[in-house]
Order: sequence, then C-alpha cells, then structure tokens
Amino acid sequence: MNEIEQMQSQLAQALGRIQHLETEIGNGKELPRWHYLIARPHRWRRQLSIKGRNMTVGQLVSTVRSNRYTSEQASEELELPLAAINEALEYYAENRGLIEIEASEERRRLGERGYPLEPKDLPR
Repeated sequence: MNEIEQMQSQLAQALGRIQHLETEIGNGKELPRWHYLIARPHRWRRQLSIKGRNMTVGQLVSTVRSNRYTSEQASEELELPLAAINEALEYYAENRGLIEIEASEERRRLGERGYPLEPKDLPR
C-alpha cells in the first residue's frame, strides 16, 4: 500500500468514526460537550470549527504554534475567550490524527491544483 492509499484509508476510517458520532448526536447539531466549537457541513472535512469564526481547530492550532503563542496570547491576539482557546487545544489533543489527516488531504488537493506548497526563497 503506497503512502496515498494509506492516508486515504486512514481518512476513510476517521470519517466512519465521525459519521457514527454524528448519527448518535444528530447531524449538524452542536456537540453538548463543546461550548465554543461547532460542526460545519463540508464535503470532506470533519473537524470542528470555532463558533462564530471561519476557522477550524486545525487552523487555530497552526496559528498558535507558528506564532508561539501561549493560550493567553492567542486569546488576546485572536480576540477569543481564553476558554475557547483551551477548548480548541483540548479538542486538538483528542483528535490530532483526524486533523493531521485532513491537513494532508488539503495539501494533496492544493498540490493537484498546482498551488505551491512551500514558500519561495525571498531575495536578500
């Protein structure tokens, strides 16, 4: 099994688990456990998003990591309650595999469309 087939298999397994949970909870309804996170309909993405923002948990975590924010700094810079940041980080810790698979899938789709995935060297 090559790398792409393996990632597709992992994504299919993750989607199956998520669909099972959605069926139990009620598709498209807010998960009672999360106060600041919400499920949004998407063709292939299943991770939760920040309520009131066009931002997935994966995007928030990437922003926090790339800027080396503490939770408090992220709360201030992103203008979100500290509880929302901590909730997103908790969700990420529990669903890291799904979020990483979705990031890989997004990179694959962008690559297929010809978008550069690495920044070009800047002139000095």
